[in-house]
Amino acid sequence: MPPKGKGPKGTLKPSVLDPLCTFCGLPFKSKGITQHQKSCKSRPEAVASDARSRAFEEQVQQEGLLDPFIPVIGPSSAYTPLGRYTHTQLQAGNVENTIFNENETINNTDNNNTEPHGEVHTDEGSSSPFEQAPQLNDIKVEYHPRSGRQPQFFSFDEYKSNFQDLDSVDIPVDPEPWKPFCSRLDFELAELILDTHMNKNQTNELISLIHRCILDPKSFTLKNEPDLSKIWENAANRATKFEKTTITVEYNDEDKPFDVWTRPLWSWAEELLLDPHLAREFHWDAEHHYRFNGETYERFIDEPWTADAWWEIQASLPPGAVPFFFMVYADKNRLSSFGTAKGYPAIAVCAHLPTSIRNGEKRGKRVCVGWFPVVRRFLINYNCMQLTHRAMQLQEDSGETGKKKYVNFKRVVWHKAFYEILKSVEQYAETGYHLTTADIERWMFPIVLIASADYEEQCVIALIRGVNSKFPCPVCLIPGDQLANLSSDFPLCFSSDMEKIYKSTIGLNASETEETLKNVGLRDVENVFWKFPRTDIHRAISWDRLHAYHGGLFSDHIWEEVKSVAEELGKGVSKLIDTQVDALPTWSGLNHFTSIIKTGEFADGSKYEDMSKVLIFALHNIFTKEASPRGYQLLKLLRSYVELDMYASLKVHTETTIQKGREELLVFEKALHEYMPFNPAKSWSFPKAHTHKHMFDDIQRKGVTRNYNTKPNEKCHGAFKNSYKFRTNFKNVAPQILKFDHADLVATVIRDDIDYLDLSQAEASAEDSQIQVTRNIIGTAHVSLGSQCAPVAFSDLEDEHSSDSAFKDFRKKIGRFFTRYLGRSVRFGPSDQINPFQLLRVNYESKDDWCVATDLLRANPKFHGKPRYDCIIVKIDEEKYIFARLLYIFGLQVLDKEYHMALILPMDLPPDLENRGRDNDLCFNRVKARHRSLSVFISVESIIRGGLLATDYGSQYSDEYLVMDMDSDMWLRMKSLPLARRVDLGH
Repeated sequence: MPPKGKGPKGTLKPSVLDPLCTFCGLPFKSKGITQHQKSCKSRPEAVASDARSRAFEEQVQQEGLLDPFIPVIGPSSAYTPLGRYTHTQLQAGNVENTIFNENETINNTDNNNTEPHGEVHTDEGSSSPFEQAPQLNDIKVEYHPRSGRQPQFFSFDEYKSNFQDLDSVDIPVDPEPWKPFCSRLDFELAELILDTHMNKNQTNELISLIHRCILDPKSFTLKNEPDLSKIWENAANRATKFEKTTITVEYNDEDKPFDVWTRPLWSWAEELLLDPHLAREFHWDAEHHYRFNGETYERFIDEPWTADAWWEIQASLPPGAVPFFFMVYADKNRLSSFGTAKGYPAIAVCAHLPTSIRNGEKRGKRVCVGWFPVVRRFLINYNCMQLTHRAMQLQEDSGETGKKKYVNFKRVVWHKAFYEILKSVEQYAETGYHLTTADIERWMFPIVLIASADYEEQCVIALIRGVNSKFPCPVCLIPGDQLANLSSDFPLCFSSDMEKIYKSTIGLNASETEETLKNVGLRDVENVFWKFPRTDIHRAISWDRLHAYHGGLFSDHIWEEVKSVAEELGKGVSKLIDTQVDALPTWSGLNHFTSIIKTGEFADGSKYEDMSKVLIFALHNIFTKEASPRGYQLLKLLRSYVELDMYASLKVHTETTIQKGREELLVFEKALHEYMPFNPAKSWSFPKAHTHKHMFDDIQRKGVTRNYNTKPNEKCHGAFKNSYKFRTNFKNVAPQILKFDHADLVATVIRDDIDYLDLSQAEASAEDSQIQVTRNIIGTAHVSLGSQCAPVAFSDLEDEHSSDSAFKDFRKKIGRFFTRYLGRSVRFGPSDQINPFQLLRVNYESKDDWCVATDLLRANPKFHGKPRYDCIIVKIDEEKYIFARLLYIFGLQVLDKEYHMALILPMDLPPDLENRGRDNDLCFNRVKARHRSLSVFISVESIIRGGLLATDYGSQYSDEYLVMDMDSDMWLRMKSLPLARRVDLGH
């Protein structure tokens, strides 16, 4: 453990007199608070989610700060006041075992720093850490042998805290980061114009209006849009610019020219490497992470450097060298509403930066590094310049689509274009590149680790023949008629093998070449990635959850089968399905569907993701064994698909979850083959029925699926579409779109520098004034209350709810509750008042990524015009949990102390046995509610998190509900949560 009185890395522990971080509320030494606050601001999600748990141990040391009122029902509860928790109990990182208090500060955490900061579990002069017995959930980090670093051991809280050694970083502050803009105000206006996609006329009008009303003319120097454009041109040098190259490809004995726009890849990489704000974020060495499960250290995987491929590649490099990994993505997309105009951007990401940065909007985010030509058919005499812009748009692929020669021609164009992106790293891929970063000279070999793309683009990248070929998978040599076979293994593809086969055809005639290449599914085109010896493109191609599942296997196949079964069952069925879907409860972040059967296609894959989660809860009483054997078997297939999708969604995978996921693949295969005879006309031999065979291999090799899901990359298309719509003249659009894309990157750099300047000035101000930042919350950091209503007297409350048996004798019941809890008589008068609330914010540690997540829970009679009373999980003791429905939230004074309470309806009765078979087949968890007259009071602190419960339409009783797995935490939690029955809640 760190020495007493010291923070990580031996830094002085902040005191209560030190200034607090503006964003996370953490007290911090004056030196370094600027960089700390910058880190917080750049990661709002990390601060909001996983940072809170770092305060646990401090709370233990501050015994007496917490309200001792923790139990569900009073002194008989198994809850222990926080002050009695041992350090070992808190090391387990179990939020549910720890009640927060209102004085808790929220600290900034990031599990993905350059090095995990924490001390091994030894005091000074003690024996080796290997000789100490590990505690539950302790973390071990092993580094690649080439790194020369020894393994490190952390308590769970230390690992999650991951403090930065900020004192070791000294980043100079630019006093005028907005340059070349004349003033900060000029830049902020230009930034607004950029963000809102204003065209020239709108920009001129806005600037004109400002000049008419501005109070301080000296602070605003812009004159018009051309003036602004000139400044953007001057600012362009703050990031690597795009360059135009013309490539030529032969087609029908004539060279065809194509313009390719590229941002030199290595120049962009050097910008990241030399950026002092990112220096601490880079991970250079492969790492293996383990968590002690009580018996052994179990490995877990999240970021790419924790997976196998990084480890293997680092071992293959010369001693002293490290890889520099790129992630790449390319996909053609519509720019115009009707698809007549298309764009073909290529995106790159640095794999050494953590997910929060890669997928964020600050420095280090994914950037456009290229713009490919969209190949169009050439008309007679191939004079495309004679065509109008719209005519050219309509000519794409027309008449030539599917012809082998034309398809190969387009593949050549693609690979020649991609070479223009990669050629700046070609030499270094062979020899490596020496660069000093963060005062360390590194010998780096650029390598493409991950290629993120949908299946169609994967075929282009790997140069395979695609869907109808003998071997349609870009990763393995599975025959085209075996794609529904998930239990058999087939030889993997490797770039070296494919290159040899391709080169073996040199000197063969056309038919011999064709036959040789068809036998492995290759096209007669040279792959650009063969020029890069340490990049194996077949190993880099990664399973894409968005298109393989949500926009593929589900949307195009399982969902179509659902609609087919509904049609078989008759007209009334579709209406009933829509009614039941609409009646499902709403949940923050989950799409709600008012109708579903007649809904058209969705462009947003998240709609299909959410549809697949909720659909089974609206179908199970309709697609029954008796009414539709086909429909019932389809539900079993759907359930297995949802299970696989939940495995795919996990942000942290362990050896156990990977193994369980592989087992679920076989369950899916079995369910699929049992379903096939019900609809023999439907073929399931298509690539997206097969590609998830490689999902868990990719997780093991390259980290969790969010590292290579195309979803974050496809968000970039929105900006390109906006630029096309609002900022171009619809002619020769590529340079116009890329001009604004580059301006956006420059604006990101300038904005980050301005934020850093602001934080530096705030630090200086804090040092002078010792300003303290306080947080105003009602409740604790575990559960806080919102949407406060006017105080109400007990008599008025009981009158208002006189027809609801849940509120009968409300005043007397709450008096009995406190009498039991306090051990003395407590009575309330009819005129005594309570303070009602309609919102709870419950923070809890996710079972998925161990970060703090937040549920917004409501007990509101009219939320958006409808009653909403959410369900919750309540902890009774260490081995007992129940579901319940929130009925009322309130605070009240008892003996001059404020208590926060909830009236709930427990769902702890044994459910009927009628549907046990269905529950087992469809993996349902069913609960049954008490009668409303048996409502009880609890402290809101005993609430673990919210729960989403759907009415069991298949039950003859109206009080039975099915637990909906709306997120990965609930899905994992329900696999082990010990639900109690008929709990004695004491009143």
